[in-house]
Amino acid sequence: MKILTSIFFVFILTLFVGCGSNQSREGASEELFLGNGEMNELNREIEKDSLNYEALLKRAKMHLESGQINNALQDINKSMDINEDNVDVFLILADIYFAMGMPENCNTALLRALEVDKEDTRTHIKMAELNLLLQNHSLAMGYIDQALALSSYNPEAYYVRAMLYMSRKDTLQAIRNFQLALNQREGFYEPLIQLGTIYTARHNELAEQYLNKAIQLYPQSLQARYQLALYYQENAFLDEAVLHYDTILLRQPGNKHVLFNLGYLNLVYFLKYEKAIEYFDEALLVDPNYVEALFNKGLALEELGRVMAAREVYRKVLNKRNNFPLAIQALNRIDGKR
Repeated sequence: MKILTSIFFVFILTLFVGCGSNQSREGASEELFLGNGEMNELNREIEKDSLNYEALLKRAKMHLESGQINNALQDINKSMDINEDNVDVFLILADIYFAMGMPENCNTALLRALEVDKEDTRTHIKMAELNLLLQNHSLAMGYIDQALALSSYNPEAYYVRAMLYMSRKDTLQAIRNFQLALNQREGFYEPLIQLGTIYTARHNELAEQYLNKAIQLYPQSLQARYQLALYYQENAFLDEAVLHYDTILLRQPGNKHVLFNLGYLNLVYFLKYEKAIEYFDEALLVDPNYVEALFNKGLALEELGRVMAAREVYRKVLNKRNNFPLAIQALNRIDGKR
């Protein structure tokens, strides 16, 4: 009997990594949550002086980080009316266009930033990230090379170059560049996660080291904790895996992947089939089209001897996804026993 697991390893590119900041994206999100006071202060400054250029730029960035795209665009347009010769205006504008799903406009804004200051490494890095997403790998690598030529102390550049190597499936060079990024910025969140993910796939205990470091530095990070739980699950440290999954559910009860994996553990390792069904049902409440959870629910029903109920579940799987091979095999298996 084949059991479907959703254990997967995704190498995530964090776009526009906040070049020049010592604060990770995880830390930035927490700071933003607590940043209402700063926003109120910026509002007061701009009310007093509508031409306060620095305040407009800061507020545009805060609007962008909180997902208020239109407000960010309004502030950045006001900033451009005041001064078009500041590279930060075009870097933030590029971020806005990227958030709006407009890569061509993003590229235009970055080209304008290069016209203003061709030696600003942040622009080269953002250009590399954008071209990586557009799969212009040679062009992306060229921008990274320029960034590193301008400044060899550049953890963001090493991180993006590592992601470029990942896209080329050159894992060894990717690891080397992730480590270079960490050597230059010890608490750089994204390389810690990426290295943890790579070593999880290799069943290498270094995964635990990198992911625990990420959790230690950023205890609110659910991503790091989830990846660590996967590492423990893949290497049969089941109690540890469950502990981290349960910790995630305390803060994010509707995480369907965590619910699925807890169901999987109960189905495959703990042989607690009723408990497994409970977790799969919870995942299906979050996403009724989660066919992997539905299929494994059918397997749990089979193990309980509830064959007709399992058969009905497999048919539901095929209604949601035609030619789902494991469901077809399961139906053939059940029908062959009749």
